[in-house]
Amino acid sequence: MALTLNGLDALDTFSFLPDHSVLEALPCCVLMQHGGRIVYCNPSARALLGLEEGAAVDLPVSEVLLGAYPGLKLAQEGPANGSRSSLKAQGEGAAKDGGEERPPSSNRTSFECVLAGVGGHLIPVCGSYVVLNTSELLILIAALPLASEDGTPNRSTFLEELLDSSPEATVITHGSRILHVNPEFGRLFGYSEEDALGKTIEDLIVPEGRAHECEILTHSVDVHGRASMETVRQHRSGELIDVSILMAPVVMLGERVGYFASYRDIREQKAIEARLQHDALHDALTGLANRALFLDRLETTIARKQRRPDMNYAVMFFDLDRLKYINDTLGHAGGDIVLMTIADRMRSCFRPQDTVARFGGDEFAILLENVTSFLDVKLIAQRMQQEISKPIEVFGHQIVVSGSTGIAFGTAQHTKADEILRDADFAMYRAKSDGGGRHAVFDDAMEMHASVSIHRENELRRAFDEHQFEVWYQPVYHLESGVLEGFEALLRWRRPGGILYPLVDVLPLAEQTGLILPIGHMVIEQACRQARKWDEAMPDSCLSTSVNLSPRQFNQPDLVDMIAEALKRSGVAPGRIRVEIPERAIHQNPDIAVGVFQRLMDLGVSVALDNFGAGLASMNFLVRLPMDLVKIDRRLIAYLPSPGRDAALLNTLFDLGRALRVQMLAEGVETRQQLQALRKLGCDLGQGHLFSPAVPVEAAEKIAQAGQWSASGQATPDPKSLW
Repeated sequence: MALTLNGLDALDTFSFLPDHSVLEALPCCVLMQHGGRIVYCNPSARALLGLEEGAAVDLPVSEVLLGAYPGLKLAQEGPANGSRSSLKAQGEGAAKDGGEERPPSSNRTSFECVLAGVGGHLIPVCGSYVVLNTSELLILIAALPLASEDGTPNRSTFLEELLDSSPEATVITHGSRILHVNPEFGRLFGYSEEDALGKTIEDLIVPEGRAHECEILTHSVDVHGRASMETVRQHRSGELIDVSILMAPVVMLGERVGYFASYRDIREQKAIEARLQHDALHDALTGLANRALFLDRLETTIARKQRRPDMNYAVMFFDLDRLKYINDTLGHAGGDIVLMTIADRMRSCFRPQDTVARFGGDEFAILLENVTSFLDVKLIAQRMQQEISKPIEVFGHQIVVSGSTGIAFGTAQHTKADEILRDADFAMYRAKSDGGGRHAVFDDAMEMHASVSIHRENELRRAFDEHQFEVWYQPVYHLESGVLEGFEALLRWRRPGGILYPLVDVLPLAEQTGLILPIGHMVIEQACRQARKWDEAMPDSCLSTSVNLSPRQFNQPDLVDMIAEALKRSGVAPGRIRVEIPERAIHQNPDIAVGVFQRLMDLGVSVALDNFGAGLASMNFLVRLPMDLVKIDRRLIAYLPSPGRDAALLNTLFDLGRALRVQMLAEGVETRQQLQALRKLGCDLGQGHLFSPAVPVEAAEKIAQAGQWSASGQATPDPKSLW
């Protein structure tokens, strides 16, 4: 490379006896190095390096010329074998002429590197050097800032402007010292360029205890060529800032001389991530922990209990009373106000280390860790009940609510979260059955009862999976004519061995556990298919088939859609199906019930109010609810034909039914006297053991073919002979 820029070739003249007056007049940077240190700078070099005129110079070459290796480094160290020939071989144009060496002045080596200018600015330069004395390692160096041919700003200006315009904070180091920072670094961390130059990254922005991260980053850069990390760095004020770091080496002529690092502010991203994580683990309405977070913490506590048997904990399960009534009367917005108020009051009753969670609806769970005594937990439960029972103002109304709390203390036998939750839930139901508004502690007696319930629940699940449930049919007759009106589909459990098992004890458990939903769905599907068969076999009979709904079934959001699908799959006419809804289901949601009744009527099925009179329901139900039939509870029928208040009540009911054009059906008809009394009262339909108990489908088909119950009180044929 021939250097003719601004008198650089003048070096050849003064290679051996440099005249300082001439060197100082040169417009290029001239430096003298001796033993690896700069010992002389001409005015041009001093201006770039920021050295005062006349000040002594003693700087390491590696801190002034970055990347001026490997040639300059070898020249500093001298020839490897002690001869001049190895040194000359480095130079541009080094050769022998007739066995004699050329003058050292022709042994000039060109290079490009970066000059560490004043204020830490990095200035790309090109230049050359000659070795004046190999034994003393005396080298004369000349360099010029690189500039474009068309006079545009030199590359140092361009690179600085490029770095300064970066939207991310950038740092360039030489070794471990900062040589350059851009304006964004100052905005992000609060340090100006003057504050940062010459310092180390660790001095400025690395928080205490995170110095090891710098070692990890530099090691990864040295091994893989680059490294990245999400971590925190410290603002000058002490604030911790979430940043994403990208780090790469600064390489000059094949050798790493420092590092380049960029810092991206990710505080907003981390805040979004934190919100998403919070939302995933917390209830949207109340801000309490949700089921997932509660179960995770409970599993952790159970594992800790296994390692430390002396650590005690407890789980509380709370169920709010009358939330559905509040939603129905004040709307869901009013219900939400109640739930948020209850959540705030719960928070005030527990320690920060305890976990209060909303499982959904009106169910809450509390995990109390490091419990000191069982008495303390009971006192906490009492305080929570008192706080919750305080009046709540909702849209100008004072609402008083209560709830039932179940408490279970963690033991070594609790190895899974659902085990202790089940015990707390069982205790809660005991508190609710005792009147509500109180708490109950899971004890040995409950454990025995719970064990029996769990055993029965498992039996029910197995019975459903193994198709042990059967649908039987009890006939319904017109009381005046004895003509068969239809059948009521009733569930029976045939256990292995052919034994029929009574369902009176297990249906409440099925309701509680939710098993009633798949079981009830199965009954509806089978009843629809059987009704279709009877309709095809006896098209003129117009037999109805009734199916019972439990309160839990009635409250399913997709109830009407499920029945519509069953009708569609079976192909039965909707008018052949009667849906019987128990009176107690109406009490839970009277306003909602009106809409469900109407949707069922719109579907085309017949709707009956079942067990009417079991709880002496309001007569208003008969007026408000759209229905086709009212089914009188057997407990009212049992008093017939004795005169008295019950007979008077029945007489009023039948009069009201006729006025509303609603059919009346008496269930549990056992005697001829009851039959005669019901005929006299004008009852339309009846069923009971007087006519026939529930029978299997084969026997029901024979009853359907007979189609008539004899006036003498004997079914034709005899039902007892059919099953």
